[in-house]
Amino acid sequence: MTRGLRYLAAWSASTAAAVALSWLGIRSVLDAGVPEPPRFVAGPVQQSSAVPVTTTTLVVTTTITTAVAVTSSPVLTTAVPVTTTTTTTVAPPPLPSEEGTWTEQGGQPVYLRSFRLRGGVAAVRFAPRDLQPISASPHQGFSATVEQPADAVVVEFSGAGHRSRLEATWVDGPQWRIVESG
Repeated sequence: MTRGLRYLAAWSASTAAAVALSWLGIRSVLDAGVPEPPRFVAGPVQQSSAVPVTTTTLVVTTTITTAVAVTSSPVLTTAVPVTTTTTTTVAPPPLPSEEGTWTEQGGQPVYLRSFRLRGGVAAVRFAPRDLQPISASPHQGFSATVEQPADAVVVEFSGAGHRSRLEATWVDGPQWRIVESG
């Protein structure tokens, strides 16, 4: 039994040494193929999710009572309801720049960027495991569709004889492809 344990210990030690040496040799090759990770610059933090336009309406109904005196008859009282409406509109925050902005949210890097395509303007929030469309505003004559397949955001602007398509993903950092056709 002791002899078997010694063989197992020797085999385990040699296997661990081989794995460690292999990893050191392969690591430099793998590092050479990966682009440099993004550098974070401290700056203002921006909202990452789209904020819809919020409209608040306050309706106040009051009753005004008026008294009218007529010389030959008794006093006539009339109640007239008056409605006052106050509307407040909150505009959405501005879109991220076309150069893009790095920030940190929840301890992870986030990249916000707008894309100007022929069919419209799209904005995307890139994060390692969470891609989100911020907005898709079509130009006149175009319509917008937004899809979120696994680990991607696809924004397509369709118009008469032309299609603009943005495909955004996160693969070791933000990546995108713009296709203009038609």
